[in-house]
Amino acid sequence: MNRRFLLALAGAIFFGLLAIMAAKNYLSARVNKEIAQTETNVVIAKTEIQRGTKIGPEHIVIERYPKRLLPEGAMARKDEVIGRVAFIDVPAKTLILDKQLAGLGAQPGLSGITTPGMRSVSVRVDESSGVAGFVAPETYVDVIAIMQPQLDGAKQVSKVILQKVKVLAGGQKMETKSDGKAALVNTVTLEVTPAQAEKLKLAESEGRLQLSIRNGIDQIIEKTPGATKRDVLNDIALENRAREGTRDGSGGSPRAGPAPPPITLNVNPNQPATTTPTVRIISREKSIELIEGPKRTRVEMVP
Repeated sequence: MNRRFLLALAGAIFFGLLAIMAAKNYLSARVNKEIAQTETNVVIAKTEIQRGTKIGPEHIVIERYPKRLLPEGAMARKDEVIGRVAFIDVPAKTLILDKQLAGLGAQPGLSGITTPGMRSVSVRVDESSGVAGFVAPETYVDVIAIMQPQLDGAKQVSKVILQKVKVLAGGQKMETKSDGKAALVNTVTLEVTPAQAEKLKLAESEGRLQLSIRNGIDQIIEKTPGATKRDVLNDIALENRAREGTRDGSGGSPRAGPAPPPITLNVNPNQPATTTPTVRIISREKSIELIEGPKRTRVEMVP
């Protein structure tokens, strides 16, 4: 009796465990099937991919990703990515999106990252015009030209000639200076339209270029009047004082008051000493005094 009971109990336990395992496998398979239906293959960057790089098999890996979290433009197959050029920097362990890649057939380098219809143009900059090294790829700048207008006798002016220009790259190149020696020159490559490229290169040839960094999301295009020296100083009286060399605050005009007494002046110092010198009386206001060491000579100003 006890033996038959133990056998029945053992059989019940065995079949119970078997049923549990079967149920577990069934539920696990069903869960995996449901998960598989909610996930899809995506292309992930295995390492950081720098802009302008042609993507190869060593740069990517296929992983599963939830469909409900899948962003627009995600790539599902390796053949959709391999051979294309990264349009922007792609961080490691992130999804590769179609908008991050240049068009099919694009070549590595600037040609691959330049927007269709735009041009890549490099201009010379120094440390100050390059905003002390803070001009980096993907930043936006305004271009200021400092040059002399075409009118005869015109002085140098400054003017914002291009706004919201995208920086593609920065670098250095060798140029030959006027003395024949080679020098290392900093350059910045900008993305511009063909018409802007013409204006930019002419301004670089005729004057100097300065860059000013702007906020990347700022879409406002300002209309600026440009600036001359008078706009900078904004003080005509100061200009007059600078021209006359006075500091009395009167803009170089003579101070009010009685006129100084006239002085006599020998206007023909080459006359022989035996003859009577010719003497003229002139106003002090119409003459200037020349000082050469201990010797002082007053000369009449001719209008």
